[in-house]
Formats: sequence, C-alpha cells, structure tokens
Amino acid sequence: MKSLARHIAMRGTSSQNMMVRIATATVAVSIAVVIITLSVIFGFKEQISALVSGSMSDITISNPYGERQPGLHPINDNEPLRSIITTTGNIAHAERYALRSCVARGEDGAMGIALKGIDKEADLSLFAERLEEGILPRFEDSRRKEVLLSKSISTKIGAECNDRIELLLLEGDTPRREVFKVCGIYRSALGETGAELALTDIRNVQKLNNWEPTQISGYACRLYDSEIAEQSADIINLRLMREYEGEESLAAVSSHDRHADIFGWLETHDVNATVILTIMLIVAIFNMATALLILVLERTRMVGTLKSLGMQNSTIRRIFTYRAAQIIAVGIVIGNILALGLLLAQKYLHLIKLDESGYFLSEVPVSLGAGWIVATDILFATVIIAVMYLATAIVGRIKVAEAIKYN
Repeated sequence: MKSLARHIAMRGTSSQNMMVRIATATVAVSIAVVIITLSVIFGFKEQISALVSGSMSDITISNPYGERQPGLHPINDNEPLRSIITTTGNIAHAERYALRSCVARGEDGAMGIALKGIDKEADLSLFAERLEEGILPRFEDSRRKEVLLSKSISTKIGAECNDRIELLLLEGDTPRREVFKVCGIYRSALGETGAELALTDIRNVQKLNNWEPTQISGYACRLYDSEIAEQSADIINLRLMREYEGEESLAAVSSHDRHADIFGWLETHDVNATVILTIMLIVAIFNMATALLILVLERTRMVGTLKSLGMQNSTIRRIFTYRAAQIIAVGIVIGNILALGLLLAQKYLHLIKLDESGYFLSEVPVSLGAGWIVATDILFATVIIAVMYLATAIVGRIKVAEAIKYN
C-alpha cells in the first residue's frame, strides 16, 4: 500500500503535481496561522495575568468593608492567620499591606489616590522594571515619608521626582495635611486601571490611620499557579471559617473576581482562536479534498486495474488516504518551521510593537510550548485525514469496465 502511494507520488502529471503543491502550501499556511495565533493569544493571557499579579496580587485576604472604606476596617496581623495563609497549597508569597484613600495635591492640581503601605517583604520586581525616575520606597529603621507615584498621577498633579506633595486626608469637616516626598515615578502596568495606586512604607499608612503596628488592611498573595486563583481563594475561605478564631469578617478574593473586566477581555481571545482554527481547518480541508479528487480521477485506469485484480475498495481508499497523509505531513512540517521562525524572531528581535496605552504591552507577546504545538499538529492532521478518507468514497463509484477503458 505504501509502495503504491509512493508510486502515485512519483508519477504524477503536471496538474497533479501543481495541486499537490497548492494543497501542501495551504496546509502549511493554515497550520502556521493557527500556531502563530495561539502563541500570541497565550502570550497575551500570560503577560497580562503576570502584570495583574505583579501590581495587584493574585489573592487578597482582608475585611471586605475595608476595601470599600480604606482606613476604617483593619484586621490584626498575627501568627495563626499567617499560618493559615502560608500553609495553604499554591501560595508562593504573602505580604502585608495597609490602605488609605486620600487626595494628592501638587503644583498643577489634585486627584484622589489609593495610598498603599507595604513593608520590606513586598515583591516590588514589577515596579522596579517599570520605574521611570527616582527610586523605590526605602524601608529603614527610621520611617521615611516617601511615596512612589504612577506617571498618570504625577502628570495630572504636576509633581516630579524629589518634589514634595501634600496628601489631604478627609477627617470630619477639616482635611488633615501631610507632606510627602516623591521618591520615584513608575509606569502603570495596566494603563489607567490601577494608575491611582501610590506606594509608601506601611508605617506611614498605619500612622495616618491611627492604627497599632499590628493592624493592617490585609495580605496580598502571589500564587505558583495563577490559573487556579479562584480555587485557592475558596480553600483559604474554608480554612478561615473552620480554623481561625480571630475576626469573623475576613474573606479571600481572587484577582479573577476582583478584576473580572480584564480577565473577561482575555477570555474573548479564546473565541477568536476557535474561529481562526475553524476557518483554517476548512480552508485546508477544501484544498486537500480538491487535490485528492484530482489524484483519484487521474488514476481512474489504475483504480480499475486494481479492482479487476480483486483489490477491495477499502484498500484502494487507504492507498489514497496514505498519499494524502504524506502531503499533510509535509505541509505541517513546513508550517511549523515557518511559524516557529516568525515567532522566535518576534520573541528575540521584538519586531512588532504595540500601543501600550491600548494593549498594556509594548510589543506583541509570544508564548511557546511543545505540548500545545504538538497537540495542535495532531488535531490538524487527524481531522484532515479523517475527512480525506471520507472523500475517497468516490473510489467506490468507479466501474471496472469503464475505468480500464479510461484514457
């Protein structure tokens, strides 16, 4: 059967060879488009999720009322609570934070900000990567009244690095004023989403809130696997209910729930990927079916001869299906080489740029994984070969007497 398929491949007419080349090119382009599309979609999801995790955390554990009214509903930082959080599976890192709503006023104006206090345990790697001017807040024995502002805040209020700004705290009828030094300016990871966030030493916020050193707003957690953030939050909530004897109004909330708009936007990309995969499969199947029908029709005499010698229709169909599989295999290999070449060029040479204000990223992201690429190849090959086998049913319509006369 394989030798006959090779014979068909080697002794094709010019029209057959042309259709084979077209079919091979179609399969190659189709699989390349699918791999590139999936790579970019996975890259977007991974990098946007990393930005959310780096700037806003995967899970927060706090008093839900404290999120709506920062500064009014603290929780107690204690060892039993920390133990529940850190011994829960999938928790990579947990850090304390304290919040306070206030108004930042500079030379050109004022705007409301969310002042977030952190300590030396905080992971500031994302802010370090996106630092445009100055330095990150310092955590020393003596408290420093320094604040890290986003570029959006600094532009709107007219504050630059090393400037002094006023923070106005609304308490009763008379606002309280505190003066802070701008230690640095960072570029917000998610555009205007979260751009109102300003960072400072947690002791500053505790003092502004008139809290004790053990009082905080909550814990921010990073996960080993952010894809299961909701499940991890559910486990923490169950453990808090069963094991923790402190505050009753504590809840773990995942970033997927807190920022449903961002993750909902990412999920729409899955629909786009499905549509593109379906279209590319249909195009490849159509061209392969055309090539296969030409192969069969131009081998009508051979089919008749094989039938006259007693060969079953199913065996003849397998011969042409095997030939189609050869074409598909070559197309998939070429498509993989083409796609991986373009993706690696984008990954290391950064050829295609993006408007960061609209996409949150400065360049088209790329994600490569042997598992999903091989799975895509297998799916593509399996579906097309299955359809090609159905297309070879035309063999059963060829009559022996007419086929032998066919010229």
